[in-house]
Amino acid sequence: MKSKPYLVMALACAMTIVAPRPAQAADGDVPLTPQTLGDALSCRSRDTLEAFAGELFLAGNAPAWMREIKDDKQTEGMLGLYGYTLAKPAMLLGEPVDRVYFLQNWVVTLWPRKKAEAFIAAHHLERAPIKATEQYYHFIDPENGPMLGAFEPTGNAMAAMLAKAFGGEAPQSAPSDSLFVGCNYAVASQEMFLDAARQSDAIVGRKAHEIGEEVAPKKP
Repeated sequence: MKSKPYLVMALACAMTIVAPRPAQAADGDVPLTPQTLGDALSCRSRDTLEAFAGELFLAGNAPAWMREIKDDKQTEGMLGLYGYTLAKPAMLLGEPVDRVYFLQNWVVTLWPRKKAEAFIAAHHLERAPIKATEQYYHFIDPENGPMLGAFEPTGNAMAAMLAKAFGGEAPQSAPSDSLFVGCNYAVASQEMFLDAARQSDAIVGRKAHEIGEEVAPKKP
């Protein structure tokens, strides 16, 4: 199956359809500052995202103004998500940010729903055709990305898929009171993204079925 970039909820553990782009050092020296982090959040610099990812996840060194978030109830159940509070704010297209999260090709902040919805409207993000979770998109370059996006925390979506896998009913939940907002740097076109989005619910269903088969008691 071909890699399907940008989707937040599809394959079980990764919570995205896209295969992660390995963290690597960016060409040249990119200073790790709140200003450059704002460039990454605002879809202005792939090199900056790679510089931060290399320092945080390969070297294991966070700048002094970034502190890892632990036991975050708002993101409980999400896999592969790494969050940091910022002693000095970064700017996401003119809006101050005091926390940042990394999830594969995403670099995002987490805002209350009303603030996120105002941002979505101001920057003309559109709702993606995905039923399993709420996601919005706006491609900076429709042919290659990056993509400005917003999506709800997906812990409930994972719980629903696992419930289905074990033959139970998906728990009913109200819309999240917060949304992630930021940039995805996966290299893909808007057409590829929308094609993958339309298939995502079927992929989730197949994955739930596969998990159910794996955990079912084996006949002697």
